[in-house]
Amino acid sequence: MKRKILLLGLVLTLILTMVMPATALAAKPPAPTIATGEITDITFGDVFPAGNSGRWIVQEREISGNISGALNGAFTMTYKANVVLVTQAGNFHGTFEADNITLNVNGKISPLELVPVEVDPDVFVDLPMLSLSGHWNVIDGAKGNGNFDAYLVFIPDAQGHVGTIVASGIVMTGKWQP
Repeated sequence: MKRKILLLGLVLTLILTMVMPATALAAKPPAPTIATGEITDITFGDVFPAGNSGRWIVQEREISGNISGALNGAFTMTYKANVVLVTQAGNFHGTFEADNITLNVNGKISPLELVPVEVDPDVFVDLPMLSLSGHWNVIDGAKGNGNFDAYLVFIPDAQGHVGTIVASGIVMTGKWQP
């Protein structure tokens, strides 16, 4: 009886050992991901002062553009933020949608900085640059997480908000399973 139990245990162990590698190979491991693109528009959003703090609440602002790589096509990032009025620096969180995949995003908006932009040969104009960096994780359509960096250089409108975008970029890195 003892021999039968030991033999049965040995057989089960061998079967499990043979099956395990096949199961491990069946699941696709997370792959390094990179997608790059450009920002074509940013909406004003619903913006209002946070009391007398010098900070502003930004509700439902949308950044849109095109991206290629692991994600392809048009994208929209909808976010909420709490920023310092003078520098536009603060924290944000929201969603990023592209290629039938939805990501949760959160991060920081860096203080506005002026960057020289060549408008004619040897003629430069300082324009404001808005920079965002943060983390993403997939909430629908795949699995994964990573980081992103984005910027846009713009000509302000009469109220000082983003008018015409003259340069932009977004880079996303991380790992995911489609």
